Amino acid sequence: MVQKNLRGLIKNETALFIIMLICIFSSSLILYFAYGLYQNFNVKLIETNEEYKELALKVNEGQTLTKYKLCAFIEALPESAANNTEIFLVSARAGSIVSHREVDKALKEKIEERFGGQVMTDDKGNELIFDENTDLTDWDGSQFTFRFRYIDGNYKYIDIPEKALNDGKTLVSGRLYSDDEYNSGADVVIGLSRPESYTAGLLYEGDKVRLWGKSFEVIGQAGGISVPTPPITAAPDELALEPYLNIYLASALTKEQYQSFKNTADNILPGMFYFEDISFPDSESIYVYNNIMIISVLIAVMSGINFVMLYRSILKRRSRTYAILRLCGCSRQRTILSCITEGLIIGVPAFLSGLLLYIPLMRYKLSDIFPFMVASYSLKVYLGIFLIYITVLLFMLIAMCTASSHDSIKAQLKGKR
Repeated sequence: MVQKNLRGLIKNETALFIIMLICIFSSSLILYFAYGLYQNFNVKLIETNEEYKELALKVNEGQTLTKYKLCAFIEALPESAANNTEIFLVSARAGSIVSHREVDKALKEKIEERFGGQVMTDDKGNELIFDENTDLTDWDGSQFTFRFRYIDGNYKYIDIPEKALNDGKTLVSGRLYSDDEYNSGADVVIGLSRPESYTAGLLYEGDKVRLWGKSFEVIGQAGGISVPTPPITAAPDELALEPYLNIYLASALTKEQYQSFKNTADNILPGMFYFEDISFPDSESIYVYNNIMIISVLIAVMSGINFVMLYRSILKRRSRTYAILRLCGCSRQRTILSCITEGLIIGVPAFLSGLLLYIPLMRYKLSDIFPFMVASYSLKVYLGIFLIYITVLLFMLIAMCTASSHDSIKAQLKGKR
């Protein structure tokens, strides 16, 4: 009966049959395109967001960034921008603690103490002579780094270095800074793991360290650092910092947050920082993409509904035929099943035909415009979209065929052939 109905449909209702095929065919093309468009836009958005999770600010030539100026800038930031910042990272020269000459002098004394009276040579056999003008270290090139957060109006020692210290076993002894100590600028410091080193000898006074003319209590000792680093809040206001500020963000930098960083710098430290131009996905582009995706899905849904409505009109024209079949002993359930089967026989090949056309179209044409579209598809995606659409179509056919068969045989006999 299904085959006979299909032959009759193709022969007697050719125009309607072609329109029904076009409805399902276009639904397939549009649905797969909408999925690819969404994934392409989503990947672009994610890549853009990942790219802008760090803001590197350079200090302009002729400007000097000090601890006081840095804190003034950070404390003036809007709360949303400050709270989204995971790390503020700045460095200062080691020479601000101990001079280059003092370090060289200490090293020479250590060498004299250990090798006094011996002739020292380099790897080529040349005698090494140390005098007051000999540079043994690049101490002035050494740096120490401040890493911290500023959240809810408080300076905090950040969790990431703390985790790194604990996991890496570099915290040899003692403890890390408490929130109160770091925020208040307490005279405490995490010191060197080898306080007997020649550089440490210039800084240590028993169990304390002398920095910037102040005595700091050593609360812990860590390896991997050449200079003890106290809280940024304990450093002197006039401490000159290196000409850069790295800001690492907890979540992607937004256009509004970027502008707030820039506006704050212009207001508090005019001419201090150089801000690179950043191209953010603008709200208009997002709006257009969203609209295209929504419209595409709606068109696909409407095409499916048009298919069902066209098929319903065909069933109405067959009502007399179905009534005669029921008079001859064909059950209502069998009639419904034949209608559903016929609808699926039309719909499934049409949908797959749309997919077969879309794959090369997407690979060789659309991929030039949407570069991330190809990678978003897989056999699982193709099958998933197909099953979802066919399942929805099946339920629509069941509802329509069941509703059409509710009429009595007498009412169906009155219908047109």
